[in-house]
Amino acid sequence: MLITKANGDKVQFNKNEYQSSLQKAGLTVSEAREIGNQIYQDLYPEISSRNIYLKTQRLLKRKDNVLSARYSLKKAIMSLGPTGFFFERYMAAVLNTYGYKTKYDQILKGKCTNHEVDIVAEKDGKKFMIECKYHNQPGLRSDLHVALYTYARFLDLKDIHHFTAPFLITNTLCTSQAINYAGCVGLKIIGWHYPAGEESLEHYIEAKKLYPVTALTNMNNALNEKCRQENLVLIQDLLKFTPTSLAKRLMVKERFAESLISQARALAQ
Repeated sequence: MLITKANGDKVQFNKNEYQSSLQKAGLTVSEAREIGNQIYQDLYPEISSRNIYLKTQRLLKRKDNVLSARYSLKKAIMSLGPTGFFFERYMAAVLNTYGYKTKYDQILKGKCTNHEVDIVAEKDGKKFMIECKYHNQPGLRSDLHVALYTYARFLDLKDIHHFTAPFLITNTLCTSQAINYAGCVGLKIIGWHYPAGEESLEHYIEAKKLYPVTALTNMNNALNEKCRQENLVLIQDLLKFTPTSLAKRLMVKERFAESLISQARALAQ
């Protein structure tokens, strides 16, 4: 059965990969197989991946909001926007958890011009220049031009600021041209499903349960904006509050604040 991805590509629906994604969200093998069978029965030629996602979310919410939140990680990151600034803050918080010292939104003077650097990170005596490329719509990819200007910035800055290496972090995929160029010049890319395994963006997040606050199923646009204003980035940030103090901070009812904390605690386990 061919399905239509967000970028318009037609690909075969891979039932095993689909069920594997459900297991990553926390379902057992039998539960993932059960939902996989339900979804497979509802497929029709060239159904959109978005429709499959929405159908899956409905089934997961009937089981558990936490499972639904884990499965929607990619969408949650895309909801960090509308601009890339909050994604930069989020990635700085993720890197901090892995032992990096970070500064974000830095203006640095290079040999030839000034540069706006998304994140400067230091760890084990090494210093990294990090470009964050954020997309708030599915189907978009970071292309060769992104890799080119990231590396060009690094070349102009590295001697003055003693940078060890450049990173490109993106919440979507990269084109094959960008990946090939990055491999040639030594630009490390961290993206969705790339590199495969423990170096991919989702693994960095899921390994330490570093979900953004937008992963909470009771999050809405107004609350999302309030969290941005209060610099509440990770679900762990909410666990620092009591229901009373969080309700005052976000200007919501205490019972609602308690539900936010409860879901954040369940996701962080």
